[in-house]
Amino acid sequence: MSEYWKEQALLQKAAFVEDVKAFLSINSIEDMTTATAGKPFGEGVAAALESLLARGAQDGFWTKNLDGYAGTIELGDGEEEVGVLVHIDVVTVGEGWTTPPFEPTIRDGRLYARGALDDKGPALAAYYALRLVRDSGLALTKRVRLIIGTDEESGWLCMKHFMEHDRVPPIGFSPDSSFPMTHAEKGQINPTLTIAPTQGSADGEGRLRLLSFVSGDQGNSVPDKAEAVVCLGAAAGEQLALAQLASQWEEFLQEKATSGRMEQLAPDRLKFTVAGKPAHGMAPEEGVNAGTLLACFLRERSFEGSASSFLSLLSDIIHEDYYGQRLQLACEDDVSGKLTVNAGILRYSETDGGSVRLNIRYPATISCEEYVEKLKKRVAELGWTIDSLRTSKSHYVPKDHPVIQTLSKVYEEHTGQPATLLSSGGATYAKIMPYGVAFGPLFPGKESTAHLIDEYVEIDDLLRAMAIYAQAIYELAR
Repeated sequence: MSEYWKEQALLQKAAFVEDVKAFLSINSIEDMTTATAGKPFGEGVAAALESLLARGAQDGFWTKNLDGYAGTIELGDGEEEVGVLVHIDVVTVGEGWTTPPFEPTIRDGRLYARGALDDKGPALAAYYALRLVRDSGLALTKRVRLIIGTDEESGWLCMKHFMEHDRVPPIGFSPDSSFPMTHAEKGQINPTLTIAPTQGSADGEGRLRLLSFVSGDQGNSVPDKAEAVVCLGAAAGEQLALAQLASQWEEFLQEKATSGRMEQLAPDRLKFTVAGKPAHGMAPEEGVNAGTLLACFLRERSFEGSASSFLSLLSDIIHEDYYGQRLQLACEDDVSGKLTVNAGILRYSETDGGSVRLNIRYPATISCEEYVEKLKKRVAELGWTIDSLRTSKSHYVPKDHPVIQTLSKVYEEHTGQPATLLSSGGATYAKIMPYGVAFGPLFPGKESTAHLIDEYVEIDDLLRAMAIYAQAIYELAR
């Protein structure tokens, strides 16, 4: 049967490529400045949702828009349900793309655009797979629901709204990870740490002042740029000649093997900018956090008050503390590995003080409550407070569950490779379902460019995934 689905998917190639390019051209980054009733995450996200739902209605499926938070496209009318959960929002784009991120471009069989891999490309492949199952005429005994989320990259408010107003299928998959399949996902603790503004001692006139510090705009991404504005002050200007500071800065950049700039904005005012390396927040060790890196340089200069505390937290505690040792959170399990920590959004100003948003991913079998208490204790010891805190549960489907067995069979038929079970630090909509798994679209050995500059997916891989998804939907719902 796998050959049948492969043939049907290949027949869709020309139409699919045109459709996915049009879909990816929609800028669906969350933009709360354009949020309105029915468009809770902004006009771009709403446009992407409406586009996919309109396609479903045009093709004869029953569709529903849940107040702009989520949507459904459904096949069949059985009492039992199978879910295919996708998301159409994307992360911010950053700088340095070879071609514009919302002008999809094909180069050497690769489709480049923000969302090509995460998750708009796979979402459309899953929709095409649903249509292939419908057009096959094969009988189903269960209802299949393609559930479309709109806030996966930020706060998952879309799924909260969905669960309050609709039902969640007990089994299914999310095409938002890697093949063969991810059956264990870490949970998340997302705190925002804050410190109030203080100026330091009265005799600190010779010290530097940190006027502002900005790095990162996505909690689940490693910041690839940071900038800080520093005021020297009269006495500080005497102690730290600009030439000396410039020399120290160049030495720092060379030592860290990165790029940056020091600009003189006024006689007593300097702006520092440094580049890092972006990475997904689930694997912070694969990136270079520009914010904590810049803090390491500034920390060696003379600051006082909350500025000193802010820089100290970033440089002494968080910088390269990928596994939470200095936060006293380090732990791991055999199912999903080590706890990880990413500092995704870093801010400071003299008037508002400092804030640091962390994305902590804890192992699937670890108690969330225990580690929240450990975090609170450690943050208090450091003189900071937790302004807000969100958590999401971990997820684990036993290897002997029928959904695992069915999807393993499908994958092995299509690839000839064993369906080795994976775990992930990422969070997908699969965990919304009691027995959901993340299933592709990234094949073993292929590069993951999710959240990165020049994100891409191989077109042939999306077609392979489409065929796998079609057979998976059929096997789960027949």
